[in-house]
Amino acid sequence: MVLSSGSVFWALLLVLTALLTPARGGVEVWRDPEYDILALRKVFVLPVNANLKARAESAVVPRSHQKRELDGWIVSSLQGALKKNKPIVKASSALIKDLSFLHKAADPNDRETFFRDAAEISYQAAIEVTIHQKIEVEHVPERIWTRTVCREVEVRDRHGKVKEIIRIPEEKTEITPAHDVDYLSTQCLIKVFDIADPNGDHKAAVDYSIYREYQGGPVMKVVENIIKASVRELFAEPKKK
Repeated sequence: MVLSSGSVFWALLLVLTALLTPARGGVEVWRDPEYDILALRKVFVLPVNANLKARAESAVVPRSHQKRELDGWIVSSLQGALKKNKPIVKASSALIKDLSFLHKAADPNDRETFFRDAAEISYQAAIEVTIHQKIEVEHVPERIWTRTVCREVEVRDRHGKVKEIIRIPEEKTEITPAHDVDYLSTQCLIKVFDIADPNGDHKAAVDYSIYREYQGGPVMKVVENIIKASVRELFAEPKKK
């Protein structure tokens, strides 16, 4: 099929738009209508479960530093989301220190005891965050298209002087070989648990995913962005009808 120069422009624009826009991803939010998460004031963050990937290992900070950065982004995001309540938000490591002053052996893996002890010092909810990344490979098939270009030809008189320049349209066929492209896919799942019910299910959750973001760039910036976006979505004020 032969495309005009205008058609080629729009076709290339659509291709570029597809490459710059997340092809997959989205956000899903669920809240128990009987549980008011917007009224929370005192919450803590459980140890973050993070599986981070990158084409270059240098794009991911060492695991020894991950916890501090992840905890910091989550805590600050929660503080911002609940700022009207003047919240108290702590990472599990900080809560463990608080409980140790009360001579309690705190272990986040023992949820029933950990939640009970946190409830005794007025904590209302526990935040569980899971972040998963993977490199996805997308096969791009061969593309062949034809476009019209103009070749300039000089017309000279018998003395060799240029009389005019004419433009002769010619069709040019171009081929982009088939190839594979790697993309970073990131998912952030956040759940809110009522610590008054340590054996119960979560009361609210957000599942946020992005695709084709910061290709070859800093992976931790992707993680920071998705954490902040997830918390904003989860604690967003209900839209007025």
